[in-house]
Amino acid sequence: MTLVSENALIRRLVHDFSRGLGCPVEIATGHSVRIQLDDVDQRLVELLTHVALGATKAGVDLAEPICHVTYRHEGATSDVTLSLRISDVRIDTIAKTGA
Repeated sequence: MTLVSENALIRRLVHDFSRGLGCPVEIATGHSVRIQLDDVDQRLVELLTHVALGATKAGVDLAEPICHVTYRHEGATSDVTLSLRISDVRIDTIAKTGA
């Protein structure tokens, strides 16, 4: 995952939190931070990708579907709900090496 933000505090907070979770983190060029997620974390990314591809296949604007993700941290007394919209989707092919 790459976080892009003009705000240095947001970048630092996400960087520190990700590192605390044990994720490999690197400061990328410009105003971004790259966070490496493991395979378990990929399920949410796969679901969001499917939403984007489904919207593309259905011919609707990518920003039309809204995904509400609700989470409660263990021991917390409140839920946090994120409402996510896809702003862009890009499919890049990876060159195969070897045979």
